[in-house]
Amino acid sequence: MTRSDLKTYTCVSVVHMTDFVGRARAFVKARYPQAIAAFLGGSAASGEATDSSDLDILIVLPDRWTSVGFVETTEFDGQIVEAFVYGREALQSWMAKGRSDARPVLDRLVAGGVSLVTSEISTSIAAISREALRGGPSPIAQEELNRRRYSLSAVIDDVTDAMDPGIRCVAMVTAWKEAAELALLSNAHWLGTGKWLVRELRANGDPFGLAALAVAGWSDEKALVDACDAVLESTGGYLQIGFTRGTKPKDL
Repeated sequence: MTRSDLKTYTCVSVVHMTDFVGRARAFVKARYPQAIAAFLGGSAASGEATDSSDLDILIVLPDRWTSVGFVETTEFDGQIVEAFVYGREALQSWMAKGRSDARPVLDRLVAGGVSLVTSEISTSIAAISREALRGGPSPIAQEELNRRRYSLSAVIDDVTDAMDPGIRCVAMVTAWKEAAELALLSNAHWLGTGKWLVRELRANGDPFGLAALAVAGWSDEKALVDACDAVLESTGGYLQIGFTRGTKPKDL
């Protein structure tokens, strides 16, 4: 089935389908009957699914495959499925990496998802993920904070100095993303990729109006620069001259 064929099928059928959980359970039963835990996450679990939504399904394998870990994009019953398949050792490792990177993708899938396999393991995994999300990421290190301040300061200069409309547009998008991430991390909030970045801003009050700027698009350069400046001011200010990456010997 080609992408266009699948898209056409999806637009016709998914919009009329309400039992995403049932379809996800059927997928697990058909493709991974050995699963000791499974969760349906994403928009299909939250009730925000659209015509083109896929099914995000986490599969936990028995200990025979404890170190196995892969993500497979496949198709089931006319719908795209993103299958996150892990043994327990691999799952713990990837969850720990997500928390360390402040991007807890798997914890979000589990904590906000629907359990598809009833088991003590499912209950335990869900409880651990919920607790991890409540705890928030580790405080941002000063070195990382300064690196992000420096990077945002530089890209703001690119926005204000750019003469080429294309370069200015790309610089504005980059500035928005860097400002959003710095605003979240400096206040001990999780990051997100793509749409999740906007969701995290909104979930945490969006004090700098960055989510609202994303809705408005990139037509108001001054509003974006003002918001970026406010983020910088809250984290120590504009940083360019005097910033050093790496360790400079004292005798240089």
